[in-house]
Amino acid sequence: MPKAIDMMRKREEEILEAIKHLSEKTKNFSKPEMMVIGGYALRAFIPFSRFTRDCDFVVKKRNGWNIDFLKEILPDCFSIEHEEKRGSYAFMRCIKFLRHEKSRVKVSIDFMEGEIRGREERDAVIIDRKMIERREFVELTIGGEKVGIPVPCYTDYFIMKVVSCRASDIRDVAAMILERGIPDSLDERIKEVLPHPEIFSVKINRIISEIRRRTFLDSWRGIFGTKRYGEKDRENVLKILKGLG
Repeated sequence: MPKAIDMMRKREEEILEAIKHLSEKTKNFSKPEMMVIGGYALRAFIPFSRFTRDCDFVVKKRNGWNIDFLKEILPDCFSIEHEEKRGSYAFMRCIKFLRHEKSRVKVSIDFMEGEIRGREERDAVIIDRKMIERREFVELTIGGEKVGIPVPCYTDYFIMKVVSCRASDIRDVAAMILERGIPDSLDERIKEVLPHPEIFSVKINRIISEIRRRTFLDSWRGIFGTKRYGEKDRENVLKILKGLG
C-alpha cells in the first residue's frame, strides 16, 4: 500500500505541473475558456480528497476546434493517445509515462469539447455558454500545493456526476448530497444540458440500487479514507434520492 500511495502522489504532482502549464498557456483558462471536472473538481464541493488517475478538462465548442489549439500547448512529454471529432463534440486523451522506482506510472489528461460523453449513446451533457459563464475559480490542494482552477457550478457538476454513474461517481454523488444537498434549479438545468433528459431519472434509480447494497457503506468510507459516514448517512442520502427518481 505505501508503494501504491507513493505512485499516486507522483502522478498527482505531475498533474499539478500540467495544470500550471495549461493555466499559463491559456491565460488562466480564458483562451479558450476551460474548466476542470472529474475527481479534482470534487474537492471544491466536499471536505475529502481522493486520488484519481487522470485530470479532465472541458471546453465549449467553437467554429473549428479548440482541441486543435490545445494540441499545440500540451505540457512537456505528453503525447496524444486517442482523439476523435464527431460533429458536436471532440475528445482527446493525452498521456505521459513516469518512472517510479522500478515501476512505470501513467498520467492522463482528457479534453472534452462541446459535450461530455459517456459509455452509452444517451449519456451526453452539453457544454453550453451558461456552463462556462457560471464556472467558479477555486483554490484547491493538488500535489501538496495550492493552485487556482475553474470548476463547474454545483448544479452542473452534480448533473455530470449523475449521468456518468460509474462506481466512483455514485460514491461522489452520495457525499455531495450529504455535504451540499440537492442543487438549485436542477430540473430546469437538466432540460438545458441533457439531449436526453429522461436519462437522469434512469441514472438516479441506478444510483439508488447501488447505495442500497450492503457493501456500499464500506466502499463509500474507503474511497475517501474516512469513518465519518455511517448507516444513518446512507439512509439520509437514499431518502433524498428517492425524491428525485
